[in-house]
Amino acid sequence: MIYDPAHSDKKENNNKMKIIGITGGIGSGKSLVAKLLEDKYNAYVINTDEIARKQMEPDGISYPGVVRYFGDEILQKDGKIDRVRLAQIVFADKDKLLKINELTHPLVLEEVQHKISEKRKEGTTDYFVIETALMIESGYDTACDEVWYVYAPEEDRRSRLKRDRNYTDDKIDAIFASQSKEEDFRRKFSKVVENDGSKENLEEQINRLIMSIQ
Repeated sequence: MIYDPAHSDKKENNNKMKIIGITGGIGSGKSLVAKLLEDKYNAYVINTDEIARKQMEPDGISYPGVVRYFGDEILQKDGKIDRVRLAQIVFADKDKLLKINELTHPLVLEEVQHKISEKRKEGTTDYFVIETALMIESGYDTACDEVWYVYAPEEDRRSRLKRDRNYTDDKIDAIFASQSKEEDFRRKFSKVVENDGSKENLEEQINRLIMSIQ
């Protein structure tokens, strides 16, 4: 059976909007899964990285705390945070990585919760999707009805990151080391999307998961 958003009754009761977390390591295909949900299942997608990026702009809510802790060395001449420099610092020091998470994640979660409330009031969205690589570290899963772990083999992830983002092996190694491992994701989240085949296979898995929460 294929899900048909035209026959969904969720618009009649906005309290039925389901909140789905999409997580997995960098390069696993989280954005692809989120995009398929957006295109085919009347989902609204929010990306925690994008929220964090906006909140670290000079007029953003987390900017003062981040600059106060890390100092002017992370600033560009225009006053904006040099994200490349900041990434180099936090990926090289576990304590500083924990600190940047402490400074930013709670504020991102507040924005996510605000947006969830907003979409519930609108009553026009069937699924609210939270896309993040840091579901375990951040506590974003506390806002979700369920979480899907998107899995892809490490060699595939590495290849995508080199091709699509021009990342070096050293940068990829540092990011991989800073994120939760496959066994951590599988231990915490039972709903798994295996992104190691065709797009058609991926779509079939997503449809089965959607049908399971109707």
